[in-house]
Amino acid sequence: MLAVVAGILFALIWQRLRQDSGSFLVFDQHGSHSAVIVPADATKEEEQAAFLLSETLAKAAGLPASRFPIESESRWRFWQRGIYVGGTEHAKQLSLAGEGRLDRTVGYGVFPFGVIVRSHWAEDITGAAGWFLEKQLGARWFIPGPLGEAVPRKDILRLAVGSESVKPSFISRNLGGLDSPAERIWFGANRLQALFAHGHSMSTIFQPQDIARMPELAPLINWQKYFPTRPDEQGWQPNIAAPAAASHAAKVLAGQLREMPPALAVRLAMNDTIRYDQSKETLALVSPPAWFRQKPDYSNLVFGFANKVARELQAEFPDRFVSTYAYDWTENVPKFPVEPNVVPYLTADRSQWFDPAFAAQDQDLMKRWVAAGPKVVGIYDYYEGAPFLVPRPTLYAVTRSIPFAYEAGVRAYYAESYTNWGIDGPKAWLAAQLLWDAKLDPAALLDIYYREYWQEVAGPMREFFELCDRQWREQPLPSYWLKYFKDEHQALRFPVEVRQQLRGKLAAARRAARQDVVRSRLELTEAAFAVTDAFCGFCEDRDRLSRLALAPTLDLPAVLAAAQAAQFAGKNLADLMQRSAARLPLAMRSTLIQEYTRNDPRRRVLWRLQQESAVDQSSPAFIGAFGDLHPGTVPAAAHELAVDGDLTQLRLRPVDDFTALDWVKSGAWRGYGEPHETRKISVVGDGVRDAIRFEGCKEETLSQWHAADGETEYVGTVKVRAKVSPGNMTFLIVTFLDEKDKYVGVGLIDRLPVGEWTEPVELAVWVRSARNVKLVGLGVRVLNQVDGDYAEFSQLSLKRRE
Repeated sequence: MLAVVAGILFALIWQRLRQDSGSFLVFDQHGSHSAVIVPADATKEEEQAAFLLSETLAKAAGLPASRFPIESESRWRFWQRGIYVGGTEHAKQLSLAGEGRLDRTVGYGVFPFGVIVRSHWAEDITGAAGWFLEKQLGARWFIPGPLGEAVPRKDILRLAVGSESVKPSFISRNLGGLDSPAERIWFGANRLQALFAHGHSMSTIFQPQDIARMPELAPLINWQKYFPTRPDEQGWQPNIAAPAAASHAAKVLAGQLREMPPALAVRLAMNDTIRYDQSKETLALVSPPAWFRQKPDYSNLVFGFANKVARELQAEFPDRFVSTYAYDWTENVPKFPVEPNVVPYLTADRSQWFDPAFAAQDQDLMKRWVAAGPKVVGIYDYYEGAPFLVPRPTLYAVTRSIPFAYEAGVRAYYAESYTNWGIDGPKAWLAAQLLWDAKLDPAALLDIYYREYWQEVAGPMREFFELCDRQWREQPLPSYWLKYFKDEHQALRFPVEVRQQLRGKLAAARRAARQDVVRSRLELTEAAFAVTDAFCGFCEDRDRLSRLALAPTLDLPAVLAAAQAAQFAGKNLADLMQRSAARLPLAMRSTLIQEYTRNDPRRRVLWRLQQESAVDQSSPAFIGAFGDLHPGTVPAAAHELAVDGDLTQLRLRPVDDFTALDWVKSGAWRGYGEPHETRKISVVGDGVRDAIRFEGCKEETLSQWHAADGETEYVGTVKVRAKVSPGNMTFLIVTFLDEKDKYVGVGLIDRLPVGEWTEPVELAVWVRSARNVKLVGLGVRVLNQVDGDYAEFSQLSLKRRE
């Protein structure tokens, strides 16, 4: 026994003699390297942190990761030298000052026996590891995967004894939609952490069986009680003005908090719909009517309900929270204090900060919410990314909004990201850096990005992304939420001359590239921008065809040539997106194609040719233009399905009332949309052939449904006069439903191009239905009318081939 003890002591003494007591040697090129040591019962987060440390140290040393093995701490191997991660026994030697569940302090300590990396709360350990590696190695993770890593090589890493800790600027730091394995590693390495659960939750809290048991919670919608039938139904709101609503919600949330002790917050946010209850109790709480950001202001109703729920939870759960959204009709601050355990997320697309008036209003709103009483206020942003097919870096908004939010007192952050890593530039990385330390200089961070990620091609790539950013920052007013979202008009921000300049920047970078890693990074951006270029070219070809097809007289050779060009461009775009997704999936995350190709003016051309011209359908020109599309021939005696296509029986309700979601009073049509401060809807005409007119509308639809036969040809048509601004969608749509009332594909549309069309023009959608359809719908829609936009639709028709 004495010999064993003596041996152990000798080993320990010899080890101490070999090392400098004022430092710890992590690795060198002479065989010294450190194990990464985790607790015997390591959590998933501790294992992730250990993996990050092992892999990154190996890259810095130029050694295989096996030289930095991940080992479990053992009480019998107390001489273990290495990097201790998380809740090890050795971690007790590093004290981290911290109080309460909102203190997210992390730190590291260097001792003669090794390094301790720990966090005040266990779930923050991956962020602690990422912070340690950035501080001591200068390691950075600009995009997911090995291509995005920038880890400086070192021959030796010796750390001086001492300790350091930091408290992140934002308690919760979350970029949503980054779900691939590589993106999750990137997320942790960049010290992002989702601490506050949040999301639309009324359907979860108020289940169909709850509403059936307590019918007073069923909302009054269109003057009748609505009872949901599916637990995942989102198109309704419960009657939260009912006395039993808050007690029921508090009971459900209390159960969730008991079942999930680690959870910092539970969700209490309205469903993602504007179909609120219309009972007297609710209307009394939103009266007199008020507007905020041109939408109805329901903040008093919703946050009064949230306060009641929060108060019922405070006694049992004093250090836990309920999260909710200041969203859509509830963005404004209510007229009363908000309970401290309510965490409101203020939703806004802060790319709108290119508009000085909106930026000032949004900044004032943040300050007012912080002063309203919540202990934690969050903001919710929209970084997309996908589904955009053009670069959307919006760095101007990130660099301003995050530091401002921190200074205003905001402490939780979420953004929908869905990053197109090839063309969104440093947006996600820059945001992660500022969320960790909002006092960092954004310009200095961008210098780091260009210097360390793009290296020898930093100059042209900085110019590339700055030009992309400028296209959004200097766009014409007005601004509005997620402008060009799922809208081909986004191509207008990148016209031919701008794309030519951007191609020139990429070509200059390609000529300057010397390193393989830089060439590979360039390839990612080149692949993504090739999709952008093809998309914008396709949109330009399609717009050219659409304008030719709206002319009073068809120039047949020009129309056939334009249709062939549009068909080729659309096929090229689809093929390019498919190849890019298969070869470089990070480059362009968006796989959305049907949303952008469903507007096909070739269908209108076919209808006009059928009505007006004799054309050889077997000619190469015709087949080249329409060969993938031509549905057949609709006889002149086709059966008319539309009822009251001249709109003479249509009677409307006034739309200056918040409850006027469905605004057809009588007639065969259904009309519905979104209350908006500038909204005007009217029937105009002589009573023989009328039109419906929309002005200043955010989103409105007039439609009707009819029984459908599978594999049958249909043609929908409408006459329209309109003024259309960029981003304004004015279109005709033909849609199909199956036996389960599910949409069959996407609705096919014919959209009016940008401009003012003072004389009526005809839109047309000619299509063959699928075999499994039950219903066919005809509709006209307008979205995002601004700057005097209007639309008058008349002579609606839906014909079926007999």
